[in-house]
Amino acid sequence: MKLPKVKRALDKVFKKAESPNSAELNGEYFVDMLTGIPSLKRLNHRKIFRRKNGQTIGCNIILKNKRWGRFFLEQTVGASERSELIINYDVPKNLFISKRIRDEVRQVGNGLYLGRFNYILFGKPRFLGYFSLEKKGPDK
Repeated sequence: MKLPKVKRALDKVFKKAESPNSAELNGEYFVDMLTGIPSLKRLNHRKIFRRKNGQTIGCNIILKNKRWGRFFLEQTVGASERSELIINYDVPKNLFISKRIRDEVRQVGNGLYLGRFNYILFGKPRFLGYFSLEKKGPDK
């Protein structure tokens, strides 16, 4: 499935998509910023997810193996009583600025996810752009 790169079209896709279970995200995923801030796709931007002590944790990677932006996954219930999967960057190893990132993720296809990049400002999440996560296959 090819995702659009226009916010209005992505809003519709995101609204219809289901929230995955945190255990579903496992392994390496390519990241592509679709709207908002510039994409780091040219720098081979990936997210790595793994299970540790019953929780899914991970980090971002660029270039060959430069790690940054550690996170954990949490399942929450949103205002609409709908289950939401959040990538939460509020971990001790991150800088103050990174700790405010809260990405919401929905599954849109087999191994393909659409995320909303949000930043907590004055206690509320502020939308900064959409991104995709695509499972890295054996041939990629």
